[in-house]
Amino acid sequence: MCSASRTCHDSALSSQPDPDRFVNIVHLELGRFLYGGAEQVRYLLRGMRSDAHTHTLLCCQGSELAAWAQDVGQPYIALPYSGEHNLAFVLRLARQLSALNADLLHVHSRRGADWMGPLAAWRAGVACVLSRRVDNAPPRILSWLMASRYRRTIAISHTIADVLTQRGVDPERLLTIHSAVNLRRGDQQRAREQLAEVLPGAGTAPVIAVIAQLIERKGHRFLLATMPALLRKHPDLKVVFFGRGPLLDELQRHVAAEGLAPYVVFAGFHHDLDEMLPALTLVVHPALKEGLGVSLLKAAASEIPVVGFNAGGVSEVVVNEHTGLLVPPEDVIGLTAAVVRLLDDASLRAQFGENARERVLREFSVDRMVQRHAALYDVLAQEIA
Repeated sequence: MCSASRTCHDSALSSQPDPDRFVNIVHLELGRFLYGGAEQVRYLLRGMRSDAHTHTLLCCQGSELAAWAQDVGQPYIALPYSGEHNLAFVLRLARQLSALNADLLHVHSRRGADWMGPLAAWRAGVACVLSRRVDNAPPRILSWLMASRYRRTIAISHTIADVLTQRGVDPERLLTIHSAVNLRRGDQQRAREQLAEVLPGAGTAPVIAVIAQLIERKGHRFLLATMPALLRKHPDLKVVFFGRGPLLDELQRHVAAEGLAPYVVFAGFHHDLDEMLPALTLVVHPALKEGLGVSLLKAAASEIPVVGFNAGGVSEVVVNEHTGLLVPPEDVIGLTAAVVRLLDDASLRAQFGENARERVLREFSVDRMVQRHAALYDVLAQEIA
C-alpha cells in the first residue's frame, strides 16, 4: 500500500483555517439513482448544514438526488443531462458556476462529470476537486486533468489512491477519505417482516445477499457457480440479488437453466434495504473490482459478516478472519468453502458481525467523513483566497 498516499491524507488537512474566509462550494453529482456515490453526497451535504461555507448541489433533472434535495430544502439546481460526451453540458455547467458565484467545484460523479467538470471550472475561473470512487486506472486524459486542473483528488480507499499514484497523480495533491455509512442499529423483527416481502415463505431459512449493480465486474456468476454445493449442505438456502443493471436478463436465464429459480430472487433496488440487513445471514461480495464497497460497510454496521473476493478496496472494509472471510478472486472452490464455514457456525458469524460493527463505528462513520471533508474545504478556502 502506498505510504505516500497515506501520508498526504494527514498532511493535506493539517493547515489552520482562516475563520473569516468562506467559500461558495458547488457539488456536482450526475447519478440518477441513490447508489453509493450519490448517497455519499447526500450524507456529506446533510453533515454540512451547519458549515460556514455555502453548499449548492448540481444534479440531473429527474434524479433521486434532486427529489431528496427538494424534500429537505437543500439548495440545488437540476440540469438536463443527456450523456457523458455532450460538450454543450460543459458550457451549461460553466454558466451555472458563474451565476452561482462559485469558488470551488467538487466533482463527485463519473458519467463524464470527471472530465467535463474541470473544463467548465476552468472556463468559469473556479477551482475544483474530484472524488474518485473506482479502482480502475483512469484514462490518460483524466490522469492529466487530475494532475493539472484538480486542486485535490480524493480517493475513497487507499487502493484507489495507489492506482492514481501509479498513474502519475502527485501524492501531495491526493488524499484518502473513506466512504461512510449511517450507523443506526436496525430492528430485527422489522427487518424480518420487510425481508419476508422480498422472500415470501423463507421462514427461518439462511439468506445470502449480494448487494451490487448487475454488471460483469460484480461477479454474481461466481456465487451462482457455488450454488449446487451450497444447496447440498443447506437445501433450504435462499439467495437474493439486490440491485439493478444490464445483466438482469442474462442472469435470470442462467438461473432458470440451472434449475436455481426456487432458490434465487432478483429483488431490484430497495430504498429500505438498510432496514432489511439485520435479517440476513451473510452478505457475499464476489466482485472482481471494487473501489471500497459501501454495501459492505452497511452489512458491517448491521453486524452481518461478509464473504468476498480479496479485490480492490474490499480488504479495507473486510478484515479476513476478523469481520469476515476473503478468498482470491475467481476462486469458486474457496468461495464455496468460506460460505459453508459461516453458514455452519452461528457463533463465528456473531463474533465476526460484532467485530465488523465495532470497526465501522471507529473508522467509517458519517461524522468522520464529514469532518475530513470540512477540513479539506477550509484548507482550499485559504489557497483560493
